[in-house]
Amino acid sequence: AVGQCMMMHLYDKMFGEYNRVVAQILLTGEDVDAPVRAEHLRNTFASLLERGVIPVVNENDSVSSAEIETGQCKVLGDNDTLSAMVARLCRADLLVLLSDIDGLYDDDPHQNPGARLIHRVDQRQMCIRDRVTPELRAVAGGAGTWRGTGGMTTKLNAAELAMKAGVDMVITNGARPEDLYGIVAGEDIGTRFVAQPEILEL
Repeated sequence: AVGQCMMMHLYDKMFGEYNRVVAQILLTGEDVDAPVRAEHLRNTFASLLERGVIPVVNENDSVSSAEIETGQCKVLGDNDTLSAMVARLCRADLLVLLSDIDGLYDDDPHQNPGARLIHRVDQRQMCIRDRVTPELRAVAGGAGTWRGTGGMTTKLNAAELAMKAGVDMVITNGARPEDLYGIVAGEDIGTRFVAQPEILEL
């Protein structure tokens, strides 16, 4: 509760230097799960963005920590999942997750210098009906590894949520914020998870 005040003060100060106004939105799992609440949130995001206000979103830890600890009604719990939920609520065109690594590799690049960056993931390659396949999850590694909880595994979960909502997602290195321009332009930067429309059988 105290940390939220300090964090928003920093966001307000930094964005204020660019003459931008920020707003805080704190979410819980129930907020995004309940249809009526979700619709109110969607309207709130739309109204803020129409006015040029930048929403700063976080989980409402002061009331949702019990959910995370018990595992009951656990919807959020990490920033990757939270960002995918927000992208779905906002009907975003693109979600970008900034990491300390260039994207999803076919092996651990810290251990294997020959590991290759996977630039594109879509249904035709490694996903089926917007679901991340077990093979792709195996590439990301499990909990406790360099790509475990809080790492690549949670980003794959976010990718699955985003793709189901029709939102493309990119994982890229946050050390190069200038890459955002190329990502928006569709360049092969990081790993792009391409949301494919479901093909209806006639």
